[in-house]
Amino acid sequence: MYTVLIVDDEPLIREGLRTIIDWEEQGFRVVDVASDAMEALRKVPLLKPRLMIVDIRMPGMDGLELLRTIQEQHRPCPRFLILSGYADFEYARTALQLKVDGYMLKPIDEDELIKYLSLLKDAIEEDDRKVVEGPDRESAIMRLMSGEDHVLNGRNNWNWSSYEVALVKLQSHEEFDTDVIAQAKNLLSDRFERAGKGVVFFADPYVGLLLKDTAAFRTAHSTVYRLISEVCVECRLDFIVVAGGAVPDQASLKASYERARSLMKHRFLYAGGKLYVEEPELPVRDTEAEDSSEEDKLSIALEAENPDAAEAALRRMGTNWVAAGASEQDIKSGFISRMSVALTKLSQTRPEQREHVRKYNSEVAALYSEYRYEHLLRHLFSICTEICGKLSENGAGADNQVRKMVELIHRNSSDNLKLESLAEALGYNSSYLGKLFKQETGENFNTYLDKVRIEKAKDLLRQGRKVYQVAERVGYTNVDYFHAKFRKYVGVSPISFRKNIGNIDTME
Repeated sequence: MYTVLIVDDEPLIREGLRTIIDWEEQGFRVVDVASDAMEALRKVPLLKPRLMIVDIRMPGMDGLELLRTIQEQHRPCPRFLILSGYADFEYARTALQLKVDGYMLKPIDEDELIKYLSLLKDAIEEDDRKVVEGPDRESAIMRLMSGEDHVLNGRNNWNWSSYEVALVKLQSHEEFDTDVIAQAKNLLSDRFERAGKGVVFFADPYVGLLLKDTAAFRTAHSTVYRLISEVCVECRLDFIVVAGGAVPDQASLKASYERARSLMKHRFLYAGGKLYVEEPELPVRDTEAEDSSEEDKLSIALEAENPDAAEAALRRMGTNWVAAGASEQDIKSGFISRMSVALTKLSQTRPEQREHVRKYNSEVAALYSEYRYEHLLRHLFSICTEICGKLSENGAGADNQVRKMVELIHRNSSDNLKLESLAEALGYNSSYLGKLFKQETGENFNTYLDKVRIEKAKDLLRQGRKVYQVAERVGYTNVDYFHAKFRKYVGVSPISFRKNIGNIDTME
């Protein structure tokens, strides 16, 4: 049975066409209907109809534009019957120029429809009888992949010991058009068929390879990879290639094809350099590396001019996203968001470096063009290394680690600062750095941080800010805890301090 999709905005026409004739008696089956062109475009890739009956006049995209779009985007392309009213003759004439198989005037005549279906059935059967090595080879291959056919019709010498589907995703950091894809496909066809390794076809958005006898040769996949690599070097393209596993006959090709498509969903995680036949091994989630804490560590590492600590924080973030099954888009958005926040914060804490830091925003945005996870990480690491290097060049830091800690505390006191985070950013053991800090400043790290925060709180209270606002601004999320700390170091509550600012300032 040949499948049919009916596209018409009038419900009576749609349902009338379903029942006007016995479709199965004519060798066809109506698999679905669509009420407009956009709905049809969504259904065509799923249903892969052999025939579409389309109304010319529809709201939004009309039938002719739908026809053009499908002819441009879908292989194999269905055959078309156009429906029109008497006033649509010019539309109908244009439709005939687009090589539709006929048009019918409304109301539909049953005998006329049956006549068209008879002609179309013969035409489709003739398509299927054509030599597979001819122009319709790709249509025949795709019908095998979809499971619509179980063996290639007509003459063919593809009696191989095994069959396997490989899919190639052509990639580049630069934009490339369909001409480049066509060139690469033609070169691949020439290399593979001349070497007797298989045949090439389009499997949008991939280039497909129907591989011959791969189960019989241990080095078959490496040979396939080498041939693709040679072509892509010539076309100045990169690529990822996956294969769905060898099957014993043509009827089983759908399984190999679907397996290859499933593997291709993971292409962002593949490093390249070989043909992939397995899903990537996902890392184990680091339950101690929470997103918010890693974001803080990234900011502190950049402040401390330590690219290694920044790299470690970024890698932990990425590991957890990958382990959780995040999509390519989500991973890219996550990294870009965290880096943007870190850069914004850096420009605030280092106002003298603001213009310099802002220059990296475009570099961060360019991460969207990366199509491999490891390349994305390397790009991120290089940005962090360059930022830290420039900050160091400009004399942003001091050699003395305790002095660096003090600077970091004063610039970032409102953040969730921890001795462990600073130690990691500075490349020291936290216990050792804590002792060193107390030896140099006379205060424990937490006490020093509290005192810096309270001094900033006093300034804000002098400005008339509300207590809960001050607590949040200086880094205390719990107002009661802020009250306790303020009373401990100042001797009065924040409210009393604000009421008696003049007297207390005199006492100080």
